[in-house]
Amino acid sequence: LITVPLQVSEFYLILAAIGVASAALFWRLFGASLVMLVAGFLSESADSIDAITSSMEWPLFIVGVLAWAYIIYELWAGEAKEKVSGASEGTQFAFKAMAIILTV
Repeated sequence: LITVPLQVSEFYLILAAIGVASAALFWRLFGASLVMLVAGFLSESADSIDAITSSMEWPLFIVGVLAWAYIIYELWAGEAKEKVSGASEGTQFAFKAMAIILTV
């Protein structure tokens, strides 16, 4: 359940290691990962939570997918990608490998 927020933290640590990390980027990615997890959890457990009706499952699913898409955008085309583009080959390899894992 906490895998995505941990991976987001690892992306931040990679960027911090080369001195280009920003706290704003970390909080945007971390916030999106929490939104994704909470929306997914609520959507999947709608049958066991009385406050969530079956008509809320799809909107919650869509919110979760949009949060995931935002994370993917940041890693492949956003600020995180821009900041890592000037890093060493090893750093870029680690960043890209983790981005592929998060995407798949």
